Amino acid sequence: MANNCMNYITINGNDNDIKEFSQLLKIDEQQPNGYDIYENLCNEFGKSENDGRWFDIQLVEQDKNTIVISGDSAWCPCLELFTKISGKYTSLEIHYEYEESGCDFAGFAEINEGNCDDNCFGYWEGKAKNDYEYAFQTAFEDIEYYYEEDSEEDFIYSSMYKAFEPKEQAELLEEFRNKLIEQN
Repeated sequence: MANNCMNYITINGNDNDIKEFSQLLKIDEQQPNGYDIYENLCNEFGKSENDGRWFDIQLVEQDKNTIVISGDSAWCPCLELFTKISGKYTSLEIHYEYEESGCDFAGFAEINEGNCDDNCFGYWEGKAKNDYEYAFQTAFEDIEYYYEEDSEEDFIYSSMYKAFEPKEQAELLEEFRNKLIEQN
């Protein structure tokens, strides 16, 4: 079974490029199967060995100059595919956020005119760089994975703890200690 890489992609561009690209996604019709959309894009632009084996593309939002899509892909983001797309539709500016906790990475890429500036980090660091507040909220939910098996020292050296600023670290440590007390 593949590890699912979560993807969130915002695409901005001129009216013509957005319209043409949305036709490839078949957005004007009833939302087709996300796996089929990915296969159609791969047939149009070529499939890369460095991209996910599949991608369940889902439309989040569309207007005249913007398309937002999301979905899970197998193992990794599909950066090469979207780099090829931006090479054909040169007005498109693609902001691509991704995360995969099982393989311990997260990050974002800025893609335009056939170029990709990828910024990949460890999972918690990348998650914090993508959306600090959401990452902090998620850390509170995930703290149970630490207090059940790790010592306080292990927790302080964890990548989750290190991803945050001192104020947030103090709050996380307090929550960790409270959970330890509750557990015992």
